[in-house]
Amino acid sequence: GGATPVSTCSGDTASPRPCSTREIPKSEIPRLEIPTMEIPKYSSEDLDCALARAARAEREAKLAQSLVQDLSARNKALEIQFQAACDERKKVHNELLDLKGKIRVFCRIRPLLDREGHQELVATCKDEHTVDVLRQQKSFDGSPRKARKSTHFDAVFGPSSEQAEVFQEVKGLVQSAVDGYSITIFTYGQTGAGKTHTMYGGQGDERGVAPRTIEAVFERLGCLDTQRFRTSVRASLVELYRNDLRDLLAPSTSSRRAARCHTAPPSLQTFQSLTSLRTPHLDVRKDLVTGESFVENLEDREVAGPEELLELMREGAHRRHTASTLLNVDSSRSHMILTISLDVLDCEKNTTTSGKIRLCDLAGAERLKKSGASDETMNEAIEINRALSALGDVIECAAQAKGPVPYRNHKLTQLLSDSLGGSAKTIMFVNISPARSEIEETLNTLAYASRVRDVTNDRASRSVRAT
Repeated sequence: GGATPVSTCSGDTASPRPCSTREIPKSEIPRLEIPTMEIPKYSSEDLDCALARAARAEREAKLAQSLVQDLSARNKALEIQFQAACDERKKVHNELLDLKGKIRVFCRIRPLLDREGHQELVATCKDEHTVDVLRQQKSFDGSPRKARKSTHFDAVFGPSSEQAEVFQEVKGLVQSAVDGYSITIFTYGQTGAGKTHTMYGGQGDERGVAPRTIEAVFERLGCLDTQRFRTSVRASLVELYRNDLRDLLAPSTSSRRAARCHTAPPSLQTFQSLTSLRTPHLDVRKDLVTGESFVENLEDREVAGPEELLELMREGAHRRHTASTLLNVDSSRSHMILTISLDVLDCEKNTTTSGKIRLCDLAGAERLKKSGASDETMNEAIEINRALSALGDVIECAAQAKGPVPYRNHKLTQLLSDSLGGSAKTIMFVNISPARSEIEETLNTLAYASRVRDVTNDRASRSVRAT
């Protein structure tokens, strides 16, 4: 009720002095004021109304969540139906093309290479069926302008397309081969455009059309009833190097000589070592009954499973002629054709259904000045261009349907005679580069592919015979 005593003392600890106290008057002490809070008063009716509104909001939230889930499920179901409709439309479209004998042509645009990273993209995927190419032209007044050229295909794959996506377009043809039809799939394009990558690819997810086709063949055959059906798969692999056919699965000359000389009596060693150097002459023949072309004296190996056939494919591809050029460090210098023959014996009907899949990886067209080819590689390039020129003549003539088609002008066209204007179901992959430096080759390739789309094959027929 009075003053508050306060003590004071000296801050010198060395010579302490007694502290003195004084009293502070109460009036000098600050007063702390605590504000008062008014708590609103709610009636029981207000509380009941608030609880009802909260319950209603909770019900509405649950209803909205249920509607969202229902709409999501319906949207997903519609997406599935839409995809199924697209697949069915594509299936019907392809069947119509098969009935018409039309060759399906797909275009694949490779990504830019490291050495092309700074270049402008001139070839682009406009949509799933169209490729656009931008080229520089001059206006009437001499000023530069860009012109857009569009080319249409049965399907277009951009630089980011996956190998599995590409194979999905041809997967259905594997069943056709099991059903007794002849199938041909080949790749075309300039050197370094990605043909071999599309056809053979690499490991794992990078597997190309050929290894995936092999796996699909045995997968389909494995679905057959083993009590009723007996199956057989054979394979051959040949390359057309310059204008000579070469069996890529035949034992090499050195291995044949070694094998025969080690087992032969001494008196016959000299004779067999000389005769082993002779390889059977390979030539293209045509089956007079089926009209299909085949290579005479070509080794045809029976395989029991996909791994065995994949190993044969790798073995043959390793023996293929390749060389390094300015356009491609691993340029294929030959045309390579893998043929898979299928026989399905129906024990109940005593019939055999025979199908064939031909996978053809064509060597790339190239300009000698641009590729830097010289000496041996120059001669190879000349022969490659000559073969592709003969193929172009066949395509042009078959597309116009005027006069005899000049299949016999080259061994390559003889080999593909039943695939271009013949009786096979045929798919062509056109590979192009998007780089401006390759625009002339890209335009030539697209023009080539457009002519292929005009070619009409004979209606495909199944091969079924009594046994």
